Amino acid sequence: MADVDVRFEPGWERQVLDLGEPVIEAGALIVERGQKARIPVSRDGSHGRQPGYTREHVHIERGRDERGPYRDVGSDATSPTGAPYPLFLELGTRPHVIRSHGNYPLRDHDGNVFGREVNHPGTRPYPWCRAALADLAGRTLP
Repeated sequence: MADVDVRFEPGWERQVLDLGEPVIEAGALIVERGQKARIPVSRDGSHGRQPGYTREHVHIERGRDERGPYRDVGSDATSPTGAPYPLFLELGTRPHVIRSHGNYPLRDHDGNVFGREVNHPGTRPYPWCRAALADLAGRTLP
């Protein structure tokens, strides 16, 4: 039996991984469209932000790590305190206390005064992110 000597060009692993990049990009674009279509949009905005603030922050982060190319799709919008607001939309929130951060009461958009502390009942989950992943089901990507 003859010996076989197989040699690969330097960088062959990256070339193989790169073959999947168009498929990954196509999938990311589908998920991004699905997220933008599903993410809740407040009619009047919130915390002084324009309506659609969270949707406008939906984007694709393109990168590469030791396993190859990747796409991270989501919204990096935050609450005024820096909390991950899109995560709260996706999973909901527990009941919690909201406190004034100064020597003034909490108010709504119309100026109605609630006091320095209110008990927020929490919010129901609104699965806009996970639902967008289902848009990939049954598709053949290029």
